[in-house]
Amino acid sequence: MKKISLSLLVLPSILLTSCIIIRKPKETYAKEIEVYDIDKLDNEKNLSSGFQKKITARFVEDQDLIPYVTLEQYASLYRPHFKDDIGSFVMYGTRTDTWTISASRQAYFYCEIDHTSGLIRFVGSISNAYDENDDPRDLVALNYGLKTEGDAKVLSNTGYASLSFNGYKNIYHFTYNEQHYYPLGLLDTAFSNNSSIYFTYNYKHIYSTRDVENYENCSFIEDNKTTTFDEQMENNSSSQAIPSYLAKYNADLFLFLMDNLYGLKDKKGISSFTSYYRNQYGIYDKLTSSDNLERGFAYSDALSVLDDNHTLLVGANDTWGEKACGRYRRYGEGCHRRSEIATALKQYRSELLPNYEVGKDILFSKDEKTAFFTLNGFAYGSSEQVFNSDGSIKDTAGDYDSFFYMSSAFKTIKNKGGVEDVIIDISTNGGGVVGILLKILCLISKDNTADFCMYDDLSTIAYDYLCRVDSNGDGEYNTEDCFGDDFNIYLLTSDYSFSCGNALPCIAKLSGDVKTIGQKSGGGECAVAIHYLPNSEYVYHSSNLHFGYLDRAENKFVGFEDGVKPDIEIPALRDFYSIELLANSIKNSK
Repeated sequence: MKKISLSLLVLPSILLTSCIIIRKPKETYAKEIEVYDIDKLDNEKNLSSGFQKKITARFVEDQDLIPYVTLEQYASLYRPHFKDDIGSFVMYGTRTDTWTISASRQAYFYCEIDHTSGLIRFVGSISNAYDENDDPRDLVALNYGLKTEGDAKVLSNTGYASLSFNGYKNIYHFTYNEQHYYPLGLLDTAFSNNSSIYFTYNYKHIYSTRDVENYENCSFIEDNKTTTFDEQMENNSSSQAIPSYLAKYNADLFLFLMDNLYGLKDKKGISSFTSYYRNQYGIYDKLTSSDNLERGFAYSDALSVLDDNHTLLVGANDTWGEKACGRYRRYGEGCHRRSEIATALKQYRSELLPNYEVGKDILFSKDEKTAFFTLNGFAYGSSEQVFNSDGSIKDTAGDYDSFFYMSSAFKTIKNKGGVEDVIIDISTNGGGVVGILLKILCLISKDNTADFCMYDDLSTIAYDYLCRVDSNGDGEYNTEDCFGDDFNIYLLTSDYSFSCGNALPCIAKLSGDVKTIGQKSGGGECAVAIHYLPNSEYVYHSSNLHFGYLDRAENKFVGFEDGVKPDIEIPALRDFYSIELLANSIKNSK
């Protein structure tokens, strides 16, 4: 991807005339906190092996569960992840703190925090400065055979993302010894999407990880005892009932998250989540309830009422008695409809194709001119699952990795001979990994290219990618690696075809290489973000990154939230798995 030159994006003054909240200073005290990287623990899971550093945070008197740090302290937490030549510099001003990450003449990230007006503005990406060996995830199979080149285009304004924490009276910040202190949770919420690393205080230590979803499952050894992140949080909480200040702070941080980082806010016509939850649903006051279950269910309801399959409360630990609410969900109309459609489709498929194994079998019409198989997700396998010891691809790689499954299915159909039309069933495909989506788009193209665009509505930057794939492992990225010229390819879609399962038919249809059959796909144009709130809740939500295409003539981005209508409509769901009916519908449309 083309890096954005920060020198070309002049940051305007952020001396705003908006409402400034004047706060009476509170008494604070200092406390040293140890910082650990969970991703760096040794094989025995000794916590000491993940030790990074100590920082001296400050706490407001009688509020010992919210650490406040300077921007310089927060920036220093990233130092172990950077390449050796990276410079990270923080400067303080009367009202504005700035943070710059750069190397030689390359600027990676620049940020300003105006602590008077409550505005955070930044450009670039913290993650671009990481050492290539820093990421502990096994992404070898995901990156295998994919080549991308791209450009970044600023569609309006200056390309700077802007977040406001002004107006949230319980997000406190202060100056001490001429340095400004912010809640760690505020900085983590503001920057974790950009950095892909999460920093969280569990009332004992600060922990970092890329795999924030597994905090609750992470165990380690400290002081010769096995414990977990959640157990430490419970043991170090100051009481059995959540303190009022923590409940209020957590609620305001949740509202800050949704107001600034929920990607479908404008699409749903929401100007303020505070007003939305207070006036439309009566949820607002419940977010700070002293009743654990009422408060927990309020967070779940606050996300569920958005009727967005990408947005929900996925978990909470039991520190404050909210664990029972973690998997609860009150479905909206759209989510409920998709759930019913998925159930019905799976039932019809099992009845009409009783011996058909999803992800394994390939079916053929009676005249053997039409092939049918199912792609139920976009998953990638581990190195152990995909590669032999000599680096060759395992015969069973397709059992774990959707790209290798698709490649194998197409090769089998091609070797059979005589097939003209291929139907790829994505009717029960709810999404998955974008990298796999890109490779599959190339596989089904005629020229081994996929034009893929993501739009960041915070910075108004459109990232436009041209992708190619090497499916036969010969090191070449050419038309020998794709199958769009070998067959007429049709994607079988339903309202349950969501997220990547929606982007696939939308992008493929735009290319002109592929047609759709079935019913309109289900939308879900945003990538998923996850945040971990300071009182232990895991929030999934539609992020500010949108899937769509760049209309170059109009210089605007067009998203895929509304799905795509089929070229060939199949009105009845029960007919989706009648191979002969589908084959005849295709023949009649030609």
